[in-house]
Amino acid sequence: MTEARVKRIFFWTLVISFFITAPLVVFHTIGYRFSMERGIFVYSGSVTIKPTPREVNVFIDNKQISKGVINFLNYSYHIDGLTPGKYSLKVEAPGYYSWFKKVHIHSGLSTEFWNIFLVKKHYTETAYLVGSLNSFFISPDNKKIALVENTNDGAVVKILDIKKEKVEYSFPFVGYKFSDKEKENIEWSPKEGRLSVPLWRDGNKTYFIINIGSKESFNLNERLGKQNLEMVRWSSKEKNVVLYIFQENIFKDDLLKKDSNSLIVKNVVGYDLSGQDLFYLSKDNGIIYKKSIKGNSDAEQITTQSISVKTGNKLRMIAYDEKKIAIIDQEGNLYLYNNSDEKGESMNKIGEDVLGLHFSNDGKKMVFWNKKEILVYFLQKWETQPIRDAGDLINIVRFYQDIQNVEWFRDYEHIIFTVGGSIKMVEIDRRSHRNIYDIIKTKDEHPKVIYTTQKDNLFFTNIAQGENNKKELHSLSLTSLK
Repeated sequence: MTEARVKRIFFWTLVISFFITAPLVVFHTIGYRFSMERGIFVYSGSVTIKPTPREVNVFIDNKQISKGVINFLNYSYHIDGLTPGKYSLKVEAPGYYSWFKKVHIHSGLSTEFWNIFLVKKHYTETAYLVGSLNSFFISPDNKKIALVENTNDGAVVKILDIKKEKVEYSFPFVGYKFSDKEKENIEWSPKEGRLSVPLWRDGNKTYFIINIGSKESFNLNERLGKQNLEMVRWSSKEKNVVLYIFQENIFKDDLLKKDSNSLIVKNVVGYDLSGQDLFYLSKDNGIIYKKSIKGNSDAEQITTQSISVKTGNKLRMIAYDEKKIAIIDQEGNLYLYNNSDEKGESMNKIGEDVLGLHFSNDGKKMVFWNKKEILVYFLQKWETQPIRDAGDLINIVRFYQDIQNVEWFRDYEHIIFTVGGSIKMVEIDRRSHRNIYDIIKTKDEHPKVIYTTQKDNLFFTNIAQGENNKKELHSLSLTSLK
């Protein structure tokens, strides 16, 4: 064979190879993959995840995905070129529990998981050497904690500086006791370093006011000359001003002025404060109204549908704003007023035996719970995967033990709660299954837990070392690198 013929064969071999492989390369580049099962080219799909912590290992069908083929954008991982079908997706990091889902990849679409949170296998606890306590309440600026302890002589409220890990003030209330079984608890003023403290003696409730700046406290009932006060709250817009219910009427009082008592609203069964507004449920007609907290405006009707609720001192109103208001009545029935743009105004009963609820920060969903289960209700359509419609009610978890301390995590796609002595976290994404983890198991069978977004801190009670019933304050950070 001549040299010229060899060159021609080589040339045409390259040409033919080019025309065979070029379409394959182009198809692969634009997202097509050859399916061995179907014997045809199909348009591929992808997976996008955004995890915490950021550095993770990703596995698809138990095969680790090389980071060289992962696209990184806004701290998210994007894995494309996946043939449509079912896969197992696992995310791992050293020292963390793994996260796992069964995923269904669709042609031309990305299956997204924007809120993957990995829980550590071990957290470092901080124990505060502040003595024993019954309960605690964190200030709005997350700098101080009010600790309350029942002693043989009475209740003692201590003020802890979190950064210094030191008790700065102590206020004794001889002859009174604090009850952690009541729905109403110690409340910090928004900015002024004051607290309202409900305490009990001989079956009667008395409110005390603590002024940290002056290191003084006084009996609010005696100051006002009124017994049987209910729902003492701090005004968010007026310094030193409290609101309260007395004989089914709402009053307000400036604590620095004498005879400043003023009537705001008559005949109410409950109220709440949100922003600059006071929301209340009228006893006369079962309608919800709104007024300025300052009380210098006319009442504005919010609801058009009258509701009949079981009244009593356990009734609570929780207002996100004028379009989203919840009421838990005396018997635990949950009524929700929702005036979204999607479905218009509605007032519906959506739960029974409800113990509490929290709106998400954006007002698009609400978590509520009873003794055995946690549920999430969507007030507006949720556009991020998994997409959920307004009015969707989702059961999150159910236990045979009592559920307590239910709180949103900062992404509002996870919930922190306790069962027995275990502090747990569960995701609300129900695709394939829900990942649920034990954050920590305490020695306290009924710990109190408060989560703060500042450093993702969890504050909780635990049993002191070597003690049987003595509770002390602990904390840990869910995202600390230590």
